[in-house]
Amino acid sequence: MGSTRRIVGVKGDRQVLFDIAEVIVAEAVGRTVWLKTDLGRFQCATDGIDNIDDKYSECGFVRVHRSYLVNLHRVREVSRKDGGELELTVENYGGVVPVSRRRAKYVTKALGL
Repeated sequence: MGSTRRIVGVKGDRQVLFDIAEVIVAEAVGRTVWLKTDLGRFQCATDGIDNIDDKYSECGFVRVHRSYLVNLHRVREVSRKDGGELELTVENYGGVVPVSRRRAKYVTKALGL
């Protein structure tokens, strides 16, 4: 197993190792990245969503917005809002993920639509 298949989440005084496939969505809030997994929400040990994007783009993650990376294998629905903007419904996320207009074409292609 290569090192790029694992990602470290932090919750309190615990560091939890995840296979990257277990991560549903990575969300940036400033330089802090939050990982939404089936086990809950964890702060990523790596700062900066650009760093996560660079390291895990070959593992099925796609940058859909300046603040979001999504595991393509967990996307269940794609919908269009008024004005044509896209939103993704992602398995076990509990909400929708916005897709920026600039990334919409790339995201639909990556999803095979």
